This record gives sequence, C-alpha cells and structure tokens, in this order.
Amino acid sequence: MSSDLGEFYDQKRRNRAVEGEQKRLDKRADRAEDRADAQARADLRAKERRELQAEARRRKAERAKKWADRRAAMAKWFDTDADTAMVLPIMAVGMVAAITFQVDALAGAGFGQIFAGLPLMVALVLELGAAAATMMTVRAAKDGRPTGPFRTAMWACALIAASINAAHGWTMTVDGERLYWPAAVLFIISLAGTGYWEMRSIGRHGTSRRTKAERAEDKARAKHEKDRKKKYQDVADRATEIILAKPYGAVDAEVAWADAWNDIKGAPLGMYAEVYEARAKAQQATTKARAAADEAAVAAELDTFLESLLDDKGDDGDTPAKGSTKKPSGGPSQGNAALVSIGRKGGTAPRYKDVVEPLTEADLEAARILHDAAPNQFSTPAIQKRLGRSSRYAKRVRDAVLEGIKNPKEGQ
Repeated sequence: MSSDLGEFYDQKRRNRAVEGEQKRLDKRADRAEDRADAQARADLRAKERRELQAEARRRKAERAKKWADRRAAMAKWFDTDADTAMVLPIMAVGMVAAITFQVDALAGAGFGQIFAGLPLMVALVLELGAAAATMMTVRAAKDGRPTGPFRTAMWACALIAASINAAHGWTMTVDGERLYWPAAVLFIISLAGTGYWEMRSIGRHGTSRRTKAERAEDKARAKHEKDRKKKYQDVADRATEIILAKPYGAVDAEVAWADAWNDIKGAPLGMYAEVYEARAKAQQATTKARAAADEAAVAAELDTFLESLLDDKGDDGDTPAKGSTKKPSGGPSQGNAALVSIGRKGGTAPRYKDVVEPLTEADLEAARILHDAAPNQFSTPAIQKRLGRSSRYAKRVRDAVLEGIKNPKEGQ
C-alpha cells in the first residue's frame, strides 16, 4: 500500500515537472513571438519613416524645381519682356500727363465753350490713337507686313498732341514772368511713351532683319544691275521680253540675261564680234613676233657656231689641230666631214658631237610632247631645258619636230 502511494506521488511530481517544463517552453515561445512581433513592428515603423523621408525629399525636390522654374521663367521674362514692363509705366504716365495738359490747353483755347467734354475727347482721340497705331505697328512687324502706314499714323497723333502741349507750355507764366522751358518739357513728355515703345519695337524686330554684310551685298547687286542695264540697254530690253513672255517665275533673271545676250550678241556672255576680231589680231601679232624672235635666236646661234669654228685651235692654242680642215674665208667648212675633223689632237671623238650625232627617237618624242602641251612656248631653250643637252642639239630637235609637223608624210 505504501509502495503504491509512493509511486503515486512520484508520478505526480513527474507530472508537475513536465508541466513546469512545458510552461517554460511556452513562455520561451511566447517571448520569441513577442520579439518577432516587436521586430516586425520596428521594421514597419522604419519602413514608414523611410517612406516619410522619401516623400519629404520628393516634396522638397518638387519645391526646388518649382522655384527653379520660376527663376527660369523670371529670367526668361526679364530677357524677353523686361523692356515691355519698363516701357508700359512710362507710356501710362506720359499719357496721363499729356492728356491733362491737352485738356487744359484745349479748354483755354475755347474748346470747352463748344462742349464741356470736347477737350477731353480730343485728347483721348490723339493719345489713344497713337497707342492703337503703336500696337498695330508691333503686330505688323511680327507678321512681316509693312509697318509704314501704322508708324505714320502713330507719329502723326503723337506729334499733334506734343505740339498742343508745347504750345500750352510756351504760354505758361510764373509770377508774371513767361517761361519757355515748360514747352520743351511738355513736348518731350508727350512723345516719351511713343518714342520708348518705338525703340522697344526696333530692339525686338529691327528696322531691317538683314545684316550689314547682306545690306552691302544687296547694294552692290543693285548697282551691278543698274550699270549693266545702262551699258547694254539692248540686252536688258531683250531679257525683259523673255521674262515677260514666259509665266511668272518660270525663268530666272540671270538665265534670261544669258539668253538675251546670245540673241543680241550671238556669242556667250562677255563675248561679241569686236572681241573675237581683237583677239584674232592679237594672236596674229603674237605669232609674228614669236616667229621673228625665233629667227633672231637661230641667227644668234649660227653666229656663235661660226665664231667657234673660226676660233677653234689645237691644244697648243696657236695652230689648228693636225688633219683639220680650215674654213674658207667665204663661210664655214663644207659638209659634216669638216665638222667631224675638228677635234683635239690625237682624239677620235668629234669635238662638235651635238652637231652631227643622230637624233634619238626618245628626244624627238619628248619634244613632240612639249609642243603638244604648249605650242606657243615651243622653242630651243625650252627643249634644251627638257633634254638637258646643248642649244645646238636642241635646235636640231626643234627643227626636226617642226618639219615633221609641216610635212607629216616625210616625217613618217
């Protein structure tokens, strides 16, 4: 019985131990779950903070971009419309002052006796008319239309109003003394708004959109057209006929001029019968002069050759070489044999080889190429420079080429 009771208590203690262990495990699991929940809540709060910070940065960037856009817009406005913002108050103040003094002047001149509001009406018509014409001028300049009529109306209204105010200022007195400077002041104030707006328009659109170089080119082109029409009136009339006879824009003015020149002068631009005749005469004179120069050169070379024959002596300098043939008093030695025999004592080569050696085909071909390239410059010095030979040999080559050209069959 006692053993059973001891086992009962032992079992009960074991059960309490198991229950205590289970409670500890449950508490540990609860603590782990609480930590996980706390971490999740901390992560969520961190995420929310990051999102709030990102949103704050985004809003800050948007505000910065808006301010940057505003500054850019302000800079752009200042660059493009600041003149307008500054001129408009000047126009408003000038208009009010001009209207005030015009009403005073017109009322003093008796316009108010006709109708009480007539001085104000006249002043408004002049000032508002000038302003309206000013706006019309600006619009016409933007559209690329002529602005002359609008500027005329604008300045007419402004000058009439300024004249009224100047006349009124001329009559002003202070303490019984007449002052003349108010007339100039009122005249300037009346024209200030219109003048400044006109300067604004010129600054934006300019009196001319062409550069200085383009205007100079247009001026030179106009002078060229005027001068050539004056010089060649018949060609200008024919060119006008060609342009008018064809549809508008179908033919260019320069093309029409070239056709007209060909019709009237019968030659390309810049040429006509007198020019061809003068050119032919000049070529004939040049050809004749070159022929005379060539003959003179040949005569000079012949004289040099003859002098060399007369002065040719042996090595001792006193007597002709042994076996040489003396030149008779009437002229040079006869035949190539005499030329060959003139040489140094004991030598076998002729002294004047360039005079008697056969002409090579290569030298002749080089001379022909030179003649074909520049017939007018075909001369003995040119051939000598090309071949690198003496003037005597070059002259023989020149004569052979010219003979071949004159008599092609014999040259072959």
